[in-house]
Amino acid sequence: MRFRDITSITGMGGLFKMESHKPSGLIVTSLTEGWTKFVSNREHLFSPLDNISIYTANDTVELLDVLLKAYEQKTSNPPVDAKSDNATLSAYFEKVLPEYDREKVHISDIKKFIKWFQILDEKGILATEVEEKANEEAAAKTEETTTKE
Repeated sequence: MRFRDITSITGMGGLFKMESHKPSGLIVTSLTEGWTKFVSNREHLFSPLDNISIYTANDTVELLDVLLKAYEQKTSNPPVDAKSDNATLSAYFEKVLPEYDREKVHISDIKKFIKWFQILDEKGILATEVEEKANEEAAAKTEETTTKE
């Protein structure tokens, strides 16, 4: 399962794997509960995680890049409980993404980020993305070396 297959759905907690597209909605599987069902686009909005960015002082940063930073820091900066107080949540997120825009990124966004991080980490999706990124970088270096010769 890849990051690009995961979506958030308004009115439904958690994250979902998109199984199939239909003109009137999606068939999704809950990553936390395991059930699969059809969700209508008349009642819900879908936000694929690869379309989500986080505001910074200068620009935006893709959610996957921030999640991977948090994954790399997992031992030195373990995720805090999403129910922690606002100061603890802000301090954690500032270590992950120091340049985040404090006016546009709300505490509720940080709580959601932590919950999503825990789900994606538990399911091994972040480890897969780290591995894929390393493979892509290795392939790019190999291609660059071959091109120079």
